[in-house]
Amino acid sequence: MNREELEQSLARAGWNLDGSFSGYLVIGYTDDLSVLVPEEAYENNGPIFEIIEHERNATYWVSGEIPTPHQAQQLLEEHGELPEV
Repeated sequence: MNREELEQSLARAGWNLDGSFSGYLVIGYTDDLSVLVPEEAYENNGPIFEIIEHERNATYWVSGEIPTPHQAQQLLEEHGELPEV
């Protein structure tokens, strides 16, 4: 999957695109969630995504299909990890 295909897939899944880090990441976002895809992650066998809930600062890594914002929220509620202090 190339960068353009990844961006199209994120948009189809319901994410808004943020191109401000286009040299390093593909970023999708909603009001309180983000999905980050490091450039090297989608050059390999399939993209690996980090989903982030900004209010709690919870994160979770997923691979495979791009989660919708709703699916990402569910994954974060079930498996999201808070940063270590």
